[in-house]
Amino acid sequence: MKRLCLLGLAVVFVACNNDKITDVLQVSKFFAVRIDPQAVTLAQGGTQALTVTAYDANCTGQANCDPLAPGNPVQVNGVTRFRSTDTTVVKVDSITGMLAAQAKAGTANIIGTLQNIPGATGLPSVTLADTTPVTVLAAGAAAPAIAGMTLTASRSTNGAGSTDTLTINYTDAGGATVATQRATTNTGGLGRPAFFSSDPSVATVGTTGIINGVKPGTATISASNTVAGVTKTATFPITITDPVTATITITTATSGTGIIFFPGSVTVSATQAVVEHRPNATTPGAVVTFTVLGTSLFPNTFTTTTTPNSTDCFNVTFANPGAAGAAPTAPPGSTIPAGNSGNIGTGGAGSTNPRLCSVPTGNNAVGKDAQSRLFTTPGTYTFTSTTNGATGTIIVK
Repeated sequence: MKRLCLLGLAVVFVACNNDKITDVLQVSKFFAVRIDPQAVTLAQGGTQALTVTAYDANCTGQANCDPLAPGNPVQVNGVTRFRSTDTTVVKVDSITGMLAAQAKAGTANIIGTLQNIPGATGLPSVTLADTTPVTVLAAGAAAPAIAGMTLTASRSTNGAGSTDTLTINYTDAGGATVATQRATTNTGGLGRPAFFSSDPSVATVGTTGIINGVKPGTATISASNTVAGVTKTATFPITITDPVTATITITTATSGTGIIFFPGSVTVSATQAVVEHRPNATTPGAVVTFTVLGTSLFPNTFTTTTTPNSTDCFNVTFANPGAAGAAPTAPPGSTIPAGNSGNIGTGGAGSTNPRLCSVPTGNNAVGKDAQSRLFTTPGTYTFTSTTNGATGTIIVK
């Protein structure tokens, strides 16, 4: 995953989100830069020329723009400079951008900067930068002739908050596989491609091709790699659905003295849970966890004077308890065994289905009496706490 970053030569700020610039003070048409190629693999002694292109803000704030060209190319009256983060692996001519792989295997980043020289006195000078990783192969190893590159994954959809890993397959002119990369696996030893997301607000992608769903929507993941002077690109469309898990907490209201379920409504996808085999392939479904939340903002000091029935514990009663199935595992940090279904808090203290009382401690995300329920059938399910009358809704898709 590559980022475009602003060097501090002027009071101009660029907000980087994954691979897409999202905002900038509009002082000129100069808005973003890209180094070409985006990623390079060379044999020892090999060379490769680099260039830097400037772009305007034509794509700012728009979904599904081409991340390899984030705007319209613009001419800049400026100075381009290059440098290597490890000259023992690869050297670069600071002015021309010509790479020279050294007699040492490894990876170094080439940083290319472009300074916009103002056309009038008093205008700010803006310098933007981009990076290209360069991998130098082991002594005696020759970079293979790459004729094709493809991106695949285990599925075409991902829940928000879920991850999936891309597989990059490189082929020769005859269609035979010459290298494959997936997560930490890298057969063939080629450098990793540069990854980009067309809409990081929907899905992001990491340097090893791990896709992370952010919110429902569609995005295209792009990859670009140059091996022995041959550049190949590939794309992978991804649809992000509603999440397959959610957490609902008992917490103090932000105003007034009420105690509420937060959030009051959640949407989860049981359909996507089946696709992802979550929480497992045997009992797939959307998992919703209920817990008491304690934070510095919402300390939740529940006492006999803050709850209607003089207790500091809470139950959850579903309008349709049969829809709230048993989750196969307990929430991390909870000491209540898995297997409960239906309403929460039907037993007393010390039972296998106690009320929700405990706030999280240490590194635990939930209290020790937190419980989860499994929802497998699409629908809208309401619940209340008879302790204090709080209500909530779970929408299952």
